Amino acid sequence: MRFDASRTIFSLAVAALVSAQVAFASPVGDRAHYDLDRNPSRTSSMIMSGKVDVTVDAYVPGHKSGPAYESSMAYDFNVQMVGRKQGSQKVMVPAEYFSPEFMKNLRANGSFIGPDFKVRHEGFVDARTMDGNFYPHCDKILIYDVKTFSAEGGLFSVARDILSMAAESRLGTRQDVENLQVRAAIYEGVPVLGAVKLDVSGIVSGFNVKAGGDFKAGAGEE
Repeated sequence: MRFDASRTIFSLAVAALVSAQVAFASPVGDRAHYDLDRNPSRTSSMIMSGKVDVTVDAYVPGHKSGPAYESSMAYDFNVQMVGRKQGSQKVMVPAEYFSPEFMKNLRANGSFIGPDFKVRHEGFVDARTMDGNFYPHCDKILIYDVKTFSAEGGLFSVARDILSMAAESRLGTRQDVENLQVRAAIYEGVPVLGAVKLDVSGIVSGFNVKAGGDFKAGAGEE
């Protein structure tokens, strides 16, 4: 049998390209639904109910801050003394956060320092969500030192709004959120960014506010 080097090289190149496309499949169209956990260890008592739906809408390679995915975050919360608050925001998520390499590097380095926030890897944890699903050996991460979460369309703008609404029921007016932090359990294969548990916390006029929720498999899918 005659060995055709050029054909072999071409075949390997095609195989590598296909593998890369599989490994970095576009998240456009991914959806994730989160329900509020009213357990007082996770959520301030003023928040009576809540849910958030996240959808990855489009890839924006020419975004001013670099390649990103435009995503929608729709929320529906019922807050004591404030009432029902619904809304939807468009957020731009840097494309690198969707890459499997991001979590691999975070595990190896222990931390990530970005222009808007920092991330620390805090080991691994088994997670069971409110719908009864079990996710073993999740990456446990902490997002902190958030710089621009108050900006229009910022990645953490919905988290800010939820905490601000909760504080409003106690303070009578909405105030800026300080020391915003997000804790998450990340499991590979869960849509969007892989979070099966999300807990946000912050301080509003000296008052600690928090909200925690779980991913609900199958919810919101077409």
